[in-house]
Amino acid sequence: MNCEQICLQMAAIFHKYADSDGDCSSLSQPELMKLAKSEFPTLCKSEKGDDILKLICSSMDLNGDKMITFDEFCMFNCALTTALHNPKKAGGKK
Repeated sequence: MNCEQICLQMAAIFHKYADSDGDCSSLSQPELMKLAKSEFPTLCKSEKGDDILKLICSSMDLNGDKMITFDEFCMFNCALTTALHNPKKAGGKK
């Protein structure tokens, strides 16, 4: 898979979950939780999974409107990719 395909896949994932309430322009909190549980299964199985999911949800919502826009979703994924690339910097071990 190349970078272009990954970007298109990320957009498809966003719209797959965002469209469940008829508004495909943003993710509601329930839609975001469903996405997180489905797309990040390892995270959700951890003993601190619920706390991490709450932190993720609040971190993604940059403007505090309780909805996640595509731009917010993309910015979060960039931060997550950076953290996964350098887990030591993000507080993990490498």
